[in-house]
Amino acid sequence: MIPMVDLKVQYKNLKPEFDNAIAEVLNNTQFILGPNVQEFEKEAAALLGVKHALSCASGTDALHLALLAAGIGPGDEVITSTFTFIATAEAIRYVGAIPVFVDIDPKTFNLDSHLIEYAINKNTRAILPVHIFGQPADMKSIMELANKHNLKVIEDCAQSFDAKFDGQTTGNLSLAGCRSFFPSKNLGCFGDGGMVTTNDDNILPVSERITSECISLPIFPEISKTNSVDYIHHQIDFLKPPTGLSV
Repeated sequence: MIPMVDLKVQYKNLKPEFDNAIAEVLNNTQFILGPNVQEFEKEAAALLGVKHALSCASGTDALHLALLAAGIGPGDEVITSTFTFIATAEAIRYVGAIPVFVDIDPKTFNLDSHLIEYAINKNTRAILPVHIFGQPADMKSIMELANKHNLKVIEDCAQSFDAKFDGQTTGNLSLAGCRSFFPSKNLGCFGDGGMVTTNDDNILPVSERITSECISLPIFPEISKTNSVDYIHHQIDFLKPPTGLSV
């Protein structure tokens, strides 16, 4: 039987590059937010054609960071897809908001843009489309609806790292894009990892403050309820950027 994802084959095909990249980090001992992370973010931003790229621990963390930075919180409703990994809804709940599920287009399995407006009410604050199987959702219609109702849009790009919609990379069509480097994703790493990408200069500083061990806790009281052990570390660890760059 041929496995759906064979991580051993992926490793063997690029073993010298992976081994050298990991050895380089082990030798310089800059394990947290070192030059490899900065290089990874710089190259990812250039590839995706976006101003800012901030790496973090997972795709779930990327969604959580983006929602926090966008000001989504308790009582807010966020419209999202019925067909997605549970982390999409978990991130919405983690900021205290309520996920509102809208059905999918049976041909693409993406959020059906024709049904979104029926779910919008006075509590709706954002739309979170998911680009499934590398296929972009109908971002033109989604952005038109968002602009009409003054809603924020955050894209779940966990399965669409460099996919294009009308010539634009997914994640660049809205306030922020959230990517995953889980091993089975389009661009996977050894372990887990994620990234928030944005062209909005206001999103990056907030996300960076949260990733820096939540130093400004009074600004984010919802984070102060947890500690560094049971709270997610948004910083991507030292093994992930080199392997991501080598894939």
